[in-house]
This record gives sequence, structure tokens and C-alpha cells, in this order.
Amino acid sequence: MKLIAAVDSKWGIGKNGELLTSIPEDMRFFRETTRNHVLVMGYNTLLSFPNGQPLKGRLNITVSSKPDRRVAGCIVCGGTEQLMDLLREFASDDVFVIGGGRIYNQFLPYCSTAYITKMDFDGGADTFMPNIDELDSWEAVSESECKTHDGIDFRFVKYRNHEVKPIGFTAACPDMSAYFKNKSIEFKLADFGDKRESESEKSYFAELKDLLRAYYKPLEKGFNSVDISRFEGESEKSKKSLEEYLRDKRFVASEEDFESLFKKYDSDKELKYTEVRVDKEELEGFEQSLSSDSAYS
Repeated sequence: MKLIAAVDSKWGIGKNGELLTSIPEDMRFFRETTRNHVLVMGYNTLLSFPNGQPLKGRLNITVSSKPDRRVAGCIVCGGTEQLMDLLREFASDDVFVIGGGRIYNQFLPYCSTAYITKMDFDGGADTFMPNIDELDSWEAVSESECKTHDGIDFRFVKYRNHEVKPIGFTAACPDMSAYFKNKSIEFKLADFGDKRESESEKSYFAELKDLLRAYYKPLEKGFNSVDISRFEGESEKSKKSLEEYLRDKRFVASEEDFESLFKKYDSDKELKYTEVRVDKEELEGFEQSLSSDSAYS
């Protein structure tokens, strides 16, 4: 795993549930470094995001002591043990730990790399992370030139951990964050011809709408501790990965799922179809207006 944080001169990271300061270049570095990756955070860190919403373009995983808590677009684990079990599903380089203090303390030993923005000021923090400079297993391997914003000097420092504690990543889900990327989708809109108004056609459009929602709003209803336990129970028998489970349950959808849907209804080779490409930001309106008549309009 990797870790990313911005710290003051005392390795403080926050005060009263908020960042110590906001440096545009640091925020840009965070976005570019973590985009299209899996993010691990405490629940208070999630609440500190704009409107308490998960960050777009990334798979957000958080921890809560309330097992039935749901957050749209987010996976909520019921504790550290469940979180550790879930993380094994991913590829180690795809996971970023982003805070807060408790999460940094718990997961620092399992991280191979840390990206630290070191800010040369005392922010009066009430939340801190470990001072990596004082840890024998960690070594600074690169450092940017000193920059200044609003009177605060800062540098980007990259650290390596020479004694990483293993988690046992399986890479069963090597690119889960792909479902959260902003992109268009291409699929085939079927024309049932003389089978219009048939049960088969109605079923097709119902399944298509489910897939579209799962694609443009992955984890729309959230995925909580109870759901994770259910997945773990089923996966012991089915041996399916988290990705396969979420796709089966229509929590997420991929381009392959759309192709499988068409093949399912195209077995008799009599369907006509139109290839359609829709931008992700337009899919909600497209799905809501979709009906069986759309295939012929």
C-alpha cells in the first residue's frame, strides 16, 4: 500500500476535523496521485470531504463502528479486521491510505511508500501522524525544491519503507477503481422486431437499465459491513472475487457486462441492434428516458 499526507512542522495533519491549510499545488498533487485508485480512510476523513461525499474517480473505503451504516458510492467496513480482510482483494500498488490520524497509525507499517507534503509552519494541530523521519525502517528517497504558498514553505518528499508488514494482497480485483472513472460507455441497443412487447423484450430493457445505473452510479446504495459479511460467506463457496460479486449483484457494471447482456438475448440471432455510445455524465438522463420504444425511435 501507499500513504499520502500533508503535515506541518510537528507532523500535525488536522485541527477540529479539518485540514490545517489548503495549498492548491498540494491538492492538485493529491488528486493526480490518487485518481483511479482505491482509497482507505477513517469515517471522519470521509465526512471532511465536500458535502461528506466520496471522492470521484476513486473507490472509497472507510471504517465505521456502526455495521449498518451506508454511504452512497462507498464501501463501509465495520472495523479494522474486516477492512484488512477486504484489502486483500486488491493489488497492493492500487491502495492509498489517506487518513486520518488513527488510520495512518494503524496502516503505516503496511505501507511501502509514503508521499508527504511537508509544510514549514505550526498549524496548532490536534491530530497527528507518526514522524516518519524518526522511524528507522523509513528512508526519504526524493524531495522537491522548496515552494511557497501564502507565506508557507513546503516540499514534496517521497519515502520508502524497508520493512513492510505483509497483508497478503491477492490482486483478485486488480483495477476495481476502473468502475469509478469518468468515461463513456458503448453498448448495443436491441430491436426485437416482431417480438416487441414480449416478456423477453421487457426483461432485456429492465436488465439494461439496471446495468446503466450500476455503471454511472457504482455502489449507488452503498456497500456496508453487513454486505461485506454476506459477500465473504458466499465467496467461501463460490470462490468469486469482490469484483465478480459486485458485478453479479449489479453494484457495479463493466463494458463486458453490457456485451454479455446482448449475447444473452441474441441467442436466436434474429435481433437487430444499434450501437450506442453515451458519455458517463449523460447516462442518468439516458437511462431515465429509456423504454422499449427507444430502440425504434
